[in-house]
Amino acid sequence: MRLKAIGGCLLLLLTALPEMAAAQQCRLPDRLTVSPCDRREESRGRKGDFDHYILSFSWSPAFCASEAGQRSIKSGATLQCRDNRFGWIVHGLWPQYAERRAGQFWPQYCGPVQPVPAPVLRRHLCASPDPRLMQCEWAKHGSCSDFATPEEYFAAQTRLADSLTLPEPQPGQSARAFATAVVAANTGRGLERRHLRVVGGGTAGIREVRICFERDLDRFRPC
Repeated sequence: MRLKAIGGCLLLLLTALPEMAAAQQCRLPDRLTVSPCDRREESRGRKGDFDHYILSFSWSPAFCASEAGQRSIKSGATLQCRDNRFGWIVHGLWPQYAERRAGQFWPQYCGPVQPVPAPVLRRHLCASPDPRLMQCEWAKHGSCSDFATPEEYFAAQTRLADSLTLPEPQPGQSARAFATAVVAANTGRGLERRHLRVVGGGTAGIREVRICFERDLDRFRPC
């Protein structure tokens, strides 16, 4: 009887695999364009002078349905919103100040950086499926972080993202209800409601989740 039950579960799993695979996919292009970030914001702060990190996730279907997402397709950036289907993707890993400094909560563009090498982009594109975004995240936030190279920066980002479970937002779900669902999905990992912020909710839909980490990236901290 036990073997039959196991066999039945296995059959159900194998039957469900095509549907599961269709829900999210990541096909990488044959070639990637490596170019510097087109910076349009001021520099402020110094590398390594910050207090903690925010790991930010974006709900890809919400972005792809937005005007910005449609513009990205028209501009030729088809990896995320045309060629693949993604759920939660990593927006960035952001050094933060504990309190405002000169009216700001974060440093940015702390020094010149080289473009992210194509092999590094390719290695992490399924977590952050936009080469231009990755270039700008490294230039804007990575330049202020504790990491000396883009490989170290994106490896840490991907490691943190892989350690967390984010549920799919439900239509009309409030930010509070979704935050509760995130905490429940990560039971036993020490994540509490005070460690995260949810952007969006209700009729606008959940758009982003931000989770706060201590500077060592081994512990959560209140946001």
